[in-house]
Amino acid sequence: MQTNQELYNIALEKTVLASIIFEPECFEDVSIALNSDDFYLPAHQDIYTSILNLTNKNLPIDEEFIKKELLRVGRFDEQVMLDILSANPSSNIDAYIDEIVEKSSLRKLLDISIGFRKEILEENASSGEATTNLLQKIEAIENGNIKGFTSITLDTAIKEFEAMPNKPKYETGISLIDNFFNGGLELNQLIMLGGAKGAGKTAFSMQFIFNVSKGFKSAFLSFEMPTWKIASRAKKANLSNIQKNNISILDKGRDIREIEQTIKSLYKRGVKFFTIDSLMKITNRHHKGKRHEQIADITARLSKLCVEFEIIIILIVQVSNEDLKSGHMAVKGSGDADYDADIMFFIQKDKDNEHKRYFICEKNRQNGNEFKQEVYFNPKDISLQATRPALYEVEYTTSKNDDMSVSMGVI
Repeated sequence: MQTNQELYNIALEKTVLASIIFEPECFEDVSIALNSDDFYLPAHQDIYTSILNLTNKNLPIDEEFIKKELLRVGRFDEQVMLDILSANPSSNIDAYIDEIVEKSSLRKLLDISIGFRKEILEENASSGEATTNLLQKIEAIENGNIKGFTSITLDTAIKEFEAMPNKPKYETGISLIDNFFNGGLELNQLIMLGGAKGAGKTAFSMQFIFNVSKGFKSAFLSFEMPTWKIASRAKKANLSNIQKNNISILDKGRDIREIEQTIKSLYKRGVKFFTIDSLMKITNRHHKGKRHEQIADITARLSKLCVEFEIIIILIVQVSNEDLKSGHMAVKGSGDADYDADIMFFIQKDKDNEHKRYFICEKNRQNGNEFKQEVYFNPKDISLQATRPALYEVEYTTSKNDDMSVSMGVI
């Protein structure tokens, strides 16, 4: 017979809730492991549910907002809230979470055994039927349903895959991309774009955003240049009113937590395509590790957003001088960030021709096609194109003018 101490620990629950309130950034990791019903006290379940609701509404996790949310549903208990706020938060609550989950599992198993006894003794159910029900419930716990996950067999996964409709491809309007990717890009992908300074990374990313905005909402998160500079370039691009209204531009809020909230908010407004310029400008204030660990955390979070919301993010990254010379691309400052990319594009300058570029795809999870294509930088339109720019475009323009137009042409 289990004791109360084995079935729940109120102090642990207070510590976890206090840690979330005082350090809201930890909630994302906590929410993966815990459901509301893993807490023993109904009042603790209510508080945790209110935090979930606040997160879904993109509202702050703090005492006042939690109180307001609980009052809205008539579940606020002032004494319980005071008890939690007076508890000592912990900077490392993984062990606390594991114990709460373990005790929750024991309570669920106990409930199942009581239900089994009731079915046999009180409801005259057959032992075979009751046993089947019992095993199904135990299997649900073993499969991880108490954490919100359900495992399936490989055979079932294959059958589900075969029954799935083909993933739609979204034409980018950039022929080089659409051709090699058999019609366009699929969603759920983090695309990293690297190259030397002046190679055309920003020009390409703006081409991409401008082109897809003909049919889809898109966003340009620029931490390399202010919005007025983007507007000055876009003004001469002859964008339609639809395109102008489909593009959101931002140059503030460069911490990864702020970027996550921005992307979630824009996603709710229908944005599917994002460009972020650039990775090296993104901060990670809440991560206490070294910079390469912070970068790996940033790219992992962005990759997760792509999968969770079925979006495309083009992330401009910095490449080391050694990689620039070799033509190989790896994200500077991080050993693991490359693994988070679904696609990696690399724009390489030609050492003998200032306008020639090589557009390289050296990682492609969508269809496996990797390629190296000769393209040209057009200084008049500040764009990449398939053909060599005309003489007048080279002789009578300068690529250093911030007021240059941005091409709507395709590569």
